Amino acid sequence: MTNSTTDEIPDWKELETLVVMIQRQLSPDASVQHNVMLDGIDSETKRQIDVLVEQNIGQYTMRIVIDCKDYSKPVDVKGVEEFQGLVLDVRAHKGALVCPAGFTKSALKRAKKLQIDLYRPVSTGKHKWHATVTAPVLCDFRSSFMSFGISCSAPKPLTMPQDFYNLPVQDENGNVLGTSLETAQAQWDNGLMPSEPGEHERVSIFGDKKVFIDNGHNDTVEVDLTVGLLVKQNLYLGHLPIEDINGLKDEHTGAVVTNAFTMGGLNPEEVEKTWKKVEDENSLEFQPLFRVVGYDIYGIGA
Repeated sequence: MTNSTTDEIPDWKELETLVVMIQRQLSPDASVQHNVMLDGIDSETKRQIDVLVEQNIGQYTMRIVIDCKDYSKPVDVKGVEEFQGLVLDVRAHKGALVCPAGFTKSALKRAKKLQIDLYRPVSTGKHKWHATVTAPVLCDFRSSFMSFGISCSAPKPLTMPQDFYNLPVQDENGNVLGTSLETAQAQWDNGLMPSEPGEHERVSIFGDKKVFIDNGHNDTVEVDLTVGLLVKQNLYLGHLPIEDINGLKDEHTGAVVTNAFTMGGLNPEEVEKTWKKVEDENSLEFQPLFRVVGYDIYGIGA
């Protein structure tokens, strides 16, 4: 996925600017404002809001307030409780704190009870909070050894060369369909052949079509052309760089909230050389974000 708005971001000046940009991407239909003054109902005074998110739902207006703390240390319990007072005072339906330095354990516990969301910014933009982000990926490389089969029941002579899979194959109208080898390779590459690990016997190459080859005696003969597949699977676990992302890491769950990101490129040779070989997928300690399946033909026999 790509993010088309990243190049339009102005120079970074403050944390609130970053959070406003992220929130506008996450909620494009909502009103997202920066540095807003709201009436405090209980305090009877104006309250400053770093980021205000409002959206109309039917006859109701939902209000979310976000406070940004560019502290050098994690936000503590006192910071969470003070913010809760602000949320209640302006009658917001939801409150969230954003702090790049994170939150203390006690602050996390208190915020969870108060239903306050806690976030860290996750952004690859050029600013002081720049983050280097990677995603866990499982590469599932599948290779196939092919063995070709031929059968013929026509009452005609057939002189069959050893590399019969390289002979041109015709349909009943004389149109050339390609060779057995070329067709089987194309079907494998396009995911049209069985690809589950293991052996697959007598897979028809040309389906239900009647096909013919040169019988070696200036004539054609109808044949049945099949391929046997031995599919092998190799699993590799590694991390791909995320080149472009703007989001918020939920400190309660560890998940990153975003609506778009751009992944770096994948080099199969580098994967095989440097990534961790996985013998048993069920033994993984965590679930990869993506599973990439690649196909390769590396062996042909007859």
